[in-house]
Amino acid sequence: MQGLSVVICTRNRVQDLTRCIHSMTNQNLSAHHNIEVIIVDDGDLPMQQLDEYQSILDENGYSFIYYNKKNPGLWLSRVKAVELATMDTILFLDDDVEIPDHYFSTLLQTYRDHPDCVGVGGVAIGMTNSFLGTIRCLLSFQQSLFSGKLSLSGQAGSMYNWHKARRTFKTEFQHGCNMSFKKEAIQDLKPVPWLKSYSVGEDILMSRIALNKGQLYINPELKLIHHESPASRDNLEDVAYTRVLNHVHLLKDKKSGPIGYLALLWTTLYLILRERPKKNYPAIKGYKKGLKQIFSRQLI
Repeated sequence: MQGLSVVICTRNRVQDLTRCIHSMTNQNLSAHHNIEVIIVDDGDLPMQQLDEYQSILDENGYSFIYYNKKNPGLWLSRVKAVELATMDTILFLDDDVEIPDHYFSTLLQTYRDHPDCVGVGGVAIGMTNSFLGTIRCLLSFQQSLFSGKLSLSGQAGSMYNWHKARRTFKTEFQHGCNMSFKKEAIQDLKPVPWLKSYSVGEDILMSRIALNKGQLYINPELKLIHHESPASRDNLEDVAYTRVLNHVHLLKDKKSGPIGYLALLWTTLYLILRERPKKNYPAIKGYKKGLKQIFSRQLI
């Protein structure tokens, strides 16, 4: 069916989720648009809360699907959401975002303006980098010189300059907090063994899969507030380790040569040095574990 499936993958963040859903209720859409909201839950939302969501969404003419998942992990939630979606366009929003009233209409118009488009992403307000920060990210291979490109080490730091864009541009990746795809471009998603729990880099992999079917775009008019709630996130050591390990897998999937792995090695060393003044020992430990994976997978 032509329309928009709005997917929120969540885990034990009721306050954030409620704020996100309320932000969907003031969209300036015409009556003929079909909108469904899908919550894929790795936690346990109270029935009273679900009834409230149902009532709010009914008032706005949105259909509502709730799925409580037994096997945790963000990537598995994405896979299940694609199975559940009945509309031809799927928008993934983090549970801790707020969207402006023009978001849905601007998103759908972007698809109409670009017939070759299979995916459209947006910009998180506040996700910016200073001039010196940009230089550091470039030198540590966390960022590319080009807004729509990943860095040599496969990092997505270029998104920190997306707020500077004045028009829609092509990209090879989207940001997971507000990314959308034509369902036909991602309908064959399957579980991936190395994408577990927080699933760092899953948005890069999903973008890569969609690129096989068409073009991806970033529209800087699709700005939202990303509160980046700390609730229910994995511990710092696991996140740091997974950030390195999953990028090893992403480089392997891309069939990257030695340059990509060497760049990831340099990026990881920089991240360790960055955390030392903060005495962030769990993150440092995670990055050091990741270094071993870079060597074991490719460099020796």
